[in-house]
Amino acid sequence: MSVATAEPGTILVVDDTPTNLEILFDFLTNYGFKILIAEDGESALQKAAYASPDLILLDILMPGIDGFETCSRLKANESTREIPVIFMTALSETADKVKGLQVGAVDYVTKPLQHEEVLARVQTHLRLRSLAKQLQAQNVQLQQEIEQRQRQYQRSQLFAEVALKIRQSLQLEEILQAAAIEVQKILQADRVLIYRLRSDGTGSAVAEAVLPGWFSVLGQQFAAEVFPEDCHQLYCQGRIRGIADVEREENIAPCLVEFMRQVQVKAKLVVPIIIKEELWGLLIAHQCSSPRDWTDFETELLGQLADQIGIAITQAQLLEQETRYSQELARSNAELQQFASIASHDLQEPLRKIQAFGNRLQEKYGEILSEQGADYIRRMQNAAQRMQILIDDLLVFSRITTRAQPFVVVNLAKVAKEVLSDLEVLIQQTEARVELSELPTIHADPLQMRQLLQNLIGNAIKFRRKNELPCVKIYSQIIDNREQLTENLLNTYLCQITVEDNGIGFDRKYCDRIFQVFQRLHGRSEYEGTGIGLAICRKIVERHGGSITAESTPSQGAKFIVTLPMHQSID
Repeated sequence: MSVATAEPGTILVVDDTPTNLEILFDFLTNYGFKILIAEDGESALQKAAYASPDLILLDILMPGIDGFETCSRLKANESTREIPVIFMTALSETADKVKGLQVGAVDYVTKPLQHEEVLARVQTHLRLRSLAKQLQAQNVQLQQEIEQRQRQYQRSQLFAEVALKIRQSLQLEEILQAAAIEVQKILQADRVLIYRLRSDGTGSAVAEAVLPGWFSVLGQQFAAEVFPEDCHQLYCQGRIRGIADVEREENIAPCLVEFMRQVQVKAKLVVPIIIKEELWGLLIAHQCSSPRDWTDFETELLGQLADQIGIAITQAQLLEQETRYSQELARSNAELQQFASIASHDLQEPLRKIQAFGNRLQEKYGEILSEQGADYIRRMQNAAQRMQILIDDLLVFSRITTRAQPFVVVNLAKVAKEVLSDLEVLIQQTEARVELSELPTIHADPLQMRQLLQNLIGNAIKFRRKNELPCVKIYSQIIDNREQLTENLLNTYLCQITVEDNGIGFDRKYCDRIFQVFQRLHGRSEYEGTGIGLAICRKIVERHGGSITAESTPSQGAKFIVTLPMHQSID
């Protein structure tokens, strides 16, 4: 057996016979072990205590305290109890072996000693001790990991509970106050406040939770010197600062120390609240009664909660903006409804009188009027008719939302055929060719779908080129929108309806302009109309949660593309 196969380690050999010690020393040293020797029990106890050998070879029959007593005292000592003991003895009685095992020995070597047996038992128990140490280390590591999963779970639970309470409200003041209260409970801090930073460098506490006995800083204004520009930049970059003892902290400005004394702060933990890459404010925990070392757990948790506060603030701001927008929209709709009422009555009544009296003048005095007088009447009647058309179009535009019908199942093919029937005279006069392909059935407002198609098809025929018969194609396709969905499952499938013509077209730079109210690309003398038709189309499409766009080139026709959800919430 070679030296290289021996297990390394330190062995304490205890025997009262010098010859035995010399033999074992030479033999075991030859196999790479470090050997310590002791000639009695007392000496063995001392050397085992300070040297901590990996294994002890212990003779039983010795003067003074024998091997049994020595082993018992080794096992009673916390620093030596884990060292394996192998007895060396000539005793062969079973009772002696049992007694040795009872006092803590792991094995026996019978005298006279056989070198191969000694080596085998020594190597075996050293390997076992090594494995035991590895297992113990693994157990320690596993326990640490378990304690770490438990801490993470606790943090996750706390984080989830606090985040829920913070985000239960969409009112900013309630969010901030709830956050301060919950953070104070978790950290058991004397004071927790949310500091709002202003653009001029000043700031104030806008929410606070403070224990009895410590005064409140809520609403107190802090000068810009308390929060200098270099600190501002560091917090913008996500800096988290924990101060365990304000009085002993290095690299802290004297004015800040004095300020901390004024607000009774001994230790503090500060994390930034960042919204849209801008520093909104700070989440601050104060310990007022004594200094405090802030743990990594507390620091990480506070940082995560600051992120949640930032999200909640953003949501509250969005809600506030949406509320203002809704209020403005409601006001605008009310004004539009008021205008519709005025247009329906106050504007149309004098217009009808103008038209009626103009007709009477024409009927009664047409023969005696001069050519110039007759021209004046024609101009007046034409202007009144244009005004009537304009009022009618504006009423249609205003009523898209104010007098909208519920969404129902609508067969677009049937609606398109009804529109073509209504446009039959225009189609015959212009000798237009209209090609109608299959159109789907969707959820929509049927009257508005009819208005939409009538405006688009009517425009396609109206804006025709001279010396060329108009050709209009109406077709559709279904779009699978599932990959783009995030929330609205009603938009799983979309239908795209295209109205294509061979008319005069337009420059694509006007694609947005043509959908605005009163926007015309051509003079009234060339093509009649009020400039509201496409604005009506866009408003109808937007009410249905869709979009409308156009593609065109001058003198090469145009395509108007309407995209609508197949399904809507049916009223």
